[in-house]
Amino acid sequence: MPRTRLTRRTKRRDPEDAKARILEAALALFAAEGVSVPTSRIAKEAGVSEGLIFHHYGNKRGLLAAVAAHMGHGVASAMFEGILPGQRPDVRRMIRACFDYVGKKGKLHDMLAMSNDPADWNAAQLATRGVIVAALTQAFTQWKAAGYIETDHPDIAAALIFGLVDAALLDCFSRGLEDRVDEYIEEAVACIEGALGYEGPNA
Repeated sequence: MPRTRLTRRTKRRDPEDAKARILEAALALFAAEGVSVPTSRIAKEAGVSEGLIFHHYGNKRGLLAAVAAHMGHGVASAMFEGILPGQRPDVRRMIRACFDYVGKKGKLHDMLAMSNDPADWNAAQLATRGVIVAALTQAFTQWKAAGYIETDHPDIAAALIFGLVDAALLDCFSRGLEDRVDEYIEEAVACIEGALGYEGPNA
């Protein structure tokens, strides 16, 4: 019996487990009610003390940035899922994966639009941007080396492409135009392939 209690106590005190539960609770509550949800509610939903949120994330804005970065990793993973080394990527599939992920997992743009503090938006936007631009920069560097794209500055191209896709997601979902997702995807793909001088795998 003592061993069982020790195991349970250890699990409850696992910092990575606690952080994961905080992020999950914050994402669910922000999506349902907006970013005005107090940290006390998030702590209760996550099964942790409110002080633990501040210990891990500093403040509410830090938690917002962490949620945004978490979503950024999700978007990046969805974009590059199934792409094998040396395989010519399908830009259309990648952009559709972005729209599918944001549509299913929560619209961070909508959550932050409910905030009265522009700094909340800036913190979250920078966190999301950092994750996705880094993933795109790595991909574009490899694509350039393989001769797939025409750019001398993969990092700048990645930043600009992020801005394009981010604007398309914001416009589509914040305006309630989910029925036009296919049109947004086609326009985004046309802009990306044109800007990068890229021809898809079926070209």
